[in-house]
Amino acid sequence: LAWSPDRLGGKGRVECQGRAKGGKMHLPSPHTARVCTLYRRALKTLFNWTVDRELFIAEAKDLRKQFEANRHVQSPALMGKLCSDAEKTLEYWAHPDPYKLPWQFGSTKYMRYPGDGAGLPKWLCDIPDYMVDHYVEMYYLPKVKNLPPVP
Repeated sequence: LAWSPDRLGGKGRVECQGRAKGGKMHLPSPHTARVCTLYRRALKTLFNWTVDRELFIAEAKDLRKQFEANRHVQSPALMGKLCSDAEKTLEYWAHPDPYKLPWQFGSTKYMRYPGDGAGLPKWLCDIPDYMVDHYVEMYYLPKVKNLPPVP
C-alpha cells in the first residue's frame, strides 16, 4: 500500500500497487488487494457518515492509524480474522443512503437525457395548441398592447 499526497497530481489518493523487481511490475498479493479494497471501502463509508470535511479528515487519519497498527501482522489466520472483522464492521456501518456521484445509477443526473442524448420524443415535448393559445392571450398580448408606439 503506497500513499503519498504528491502522487496523481497532489490529490492525496491511495494507490495499491505491487513492487517493481528487475524492471517488471508484479501484481500485489491477494491479501494486499483485499486490504486495499477494504481500506477504500472504509474511507467511502466514513465519507458517507461525516458531513464536515475537517471531521472526515480527522476520522480518516484515525482509520489509517488502525490499519497501520496491524500492518506487520504475519500470521495468515490472524490476517484473515482481522479482514473478516473489518468487513463485518463495514457491513454494520453501511449508510442507508450513500453518497453517489450525480451521473451514477440512482442519482440526480442518471438517465436525465434518455435515448443517448437524443432527448425525449418530440410528441412528449410538444406544447399542446390550447396551452399555446392560452399563453399568448394571457401573457404575450397584454405586453404587446401596452408597448409604446415605435417612432
